[in-house]
Amino acid sequence: MGDLRTEAERALADGFTFLVHLTAVDEIGRSDEIRVLVLLERPEDGERRTLSTLVPRDGGVAPKLDDLYPAAAWLQRQVHDLFGVSFEGADDRPLIHHGTGAPLRKDVLLEPRSDVSWPGALEPGESEASPSRRKLLPVGVPDPTVAQDPRATPEDIALSATGTRVRGRR
Repeated sequence: MGDLRTEAERALADGFTFLVHLTAVDEIGRSDEIRVLVLLERPEDGERRTLSTLVPRDGGVAPKLDDLYPAAAWLQRQVHDLFGVSFEGADDRPLIHHGTGAPLRKDVLLEPRSDVSWPGALEPGESEASPSRRKLLPVGVPDPTVAQDPRATPEDIALSATGTRVRGRR
């Protein structure tokens, strides 16, 4: 994996002039990094090329691409807003106000969602008093028993927020 800026310049020279998307993926559980992904297309034949780079979770900075692909300006702001990744010399003003943290990072707890009843928590005809059922939480809300366990790692907490049952460490 080379430098994202160099790869983007090479792709532009190869005719990949259309920016399809620029986004990020939280790699927690695999590495302590955020993966920045750029999807480009060559309009002449529809061929697509994906570029990616890894940046540190905390203080991660990726090269800006909005001078090569003007549509990247908005998407860079979105990635900064939602994942906390900055782009060198780019506009980092927030697009939305979502409080603190980067809400699409897997280690950011979505606590306000845990206070709202979740419509998918019950099957039709079941009541709140179904004692044998494990309580389902909204997507993005970690299991409180995992989140409060002092032995739980950030990866365990993030995994529990996907709805996966996390077994305690022995």
